[in-house]
Amino acid sequence: MTSPLPTVPRLTVPMEVYYFDTDAGGVVHNIAYLRMVEIARSQLAASLGWTLEEMNRTGMVAVVARTEIDYLKPARLGDSLLVTAELTRLEKIRSFMRFEITSAQRPEIIFIRCVQTMVPVQLPGGRPQRLPEAWRQAYPQLIAHR
Repeated sequence: MTSPLPTVPRLTVPMEVYYFDTDAGGVVHNIAYLRMVEIARSQLAASLGWTLEEMNRTGMVAVVARTEIDYLKPARLGDSLLVTAELTRLEKIRSFMRFEITSAQRPEIIFIRCVQTMVPVQLPGGRPQRLPEAWRQAYPQLIAHR
């Protein structure tokens, strides 16, 4: 993690709803939203210096410890979506990310809101590790004080 981190730990990823995302009625399956969140989370982590290649090289991987999701409105086959991902809080070994999936044409239409708790884990073995120090230095406003 040597490149400079973005000033704001947030990004938006455009996505399309494909046939395999939907049921027979053309409505997005609940699990498809989690795949979209996974894509946005991976891109956000990469923008923060924690790329998939880095995880593979070091064995330090991000593990989802908790997911909370609110399904607000169904997206449908052919919809263009925006998936916004944001790092919102840092603790010693946990980070919290917030996601929102909206309509690309009408951003006021919100399909889902999601919060995930992430824990860095060292493989093999699966022992939790401290969050990257670069994150704590770049985003002191996100550090949770107990």
